[in-house]
Amino acid sequence: MGKKLLLGMLTAGALTAYSQPISVYIEPFFTYINYSNSKIKKDGYSTTLYGFLSLQNGLHVFEGAYAYTHLNYKNNLSNWNENDYTISYTNYQLFPLYFKVGYHYIASPNTDVSKDGNIYFADIGNIKRYAYNYGLFASYSSYRYKVSVKEFRPHVGFYRWLDYYRGFYYSLDATWINISNPQNIGTTKKNYLSIQGGITYFTPKYSIGGSLWLGQRVLMVDNGGFVVYNLKERYKYGINLKGRYYLNRKISVQLQLGLSQYKELETGKDVGVFTSTLSVGYSF
Repeated sequence: MGKKLLLGMLTAGALTAYSQPISVYIEPFFTYINYSNSKIKKDGYSTTLYGFLSLQNGLHVFEGAYAYTHLNYKNNLSNWNENDYTISYTNYQLFPLYFKVGYHYIASPNTDVSKDGNIYFADIGNIKRYAYNYGLFASYSSYRYKVSVKEFRPHVGFYRWLDYYRGFYYSLDATWINISNPQNIGTTKKNYLSIQGGITYFTPKYSIGGSLWLGQRVLMVDNGGFVVYNLKERYKYGINLKGRYYLNRKISVQLQLGLSQYKELETGKDVGVFTSTLSVGYSF
């Protein structure tokens, strides 16, 4: 596992903020990570504090997150520690058009390729509230050893309402990743493709959903730029389940479960990664 898991984290806060001049939202996350069939990694955890500030009834949205990740290694190998800092700005003044820009910095004492990594990302698209949305996410990551990564992800989502309060939200995206100097991360493959689909059932009181992706991913930038899988493993698939319960208009609780698999470079083994994430969101 290369990074913290902020599965399902909000990345377009203006769409969830209440209609008021200024809205603030915060959500702390705690994730437990467990590895199976790995000769290198044992388990770990991640803690994250995410928040957004929405101004002028959602026309301007500023997002930020700080995360700390700790991974326990086997065979007396040094453990992995990492700090991540992410900021972004989304503009909805030309609504239904929007654009988003952001920056993600990886600070770690480890000597892997991603030490002091810099990730720049952007997203542009169109939104019809409670009907559909589509756009294109792109990122550029600069790492050590002359390794850089370009990523492009077209994405689309749409709603199917059952009545005035309940319905389904469907999402689909495809990801292309291109790596410069792949030999410096132990491979000759430069291009990676994957496709992902998801479905969420929502009501005023709760939502429950899941997603599945298949293909290949390396050094992936995910969740709108807030999650970076910044180690060198080649991931093969991922399954995520999540549910959120709204205690009231201001407080919600979310549980997320994830299962993915990657090939361990050092041993050639297929390693399973199980994650469980608990978060509490509060708006004011």
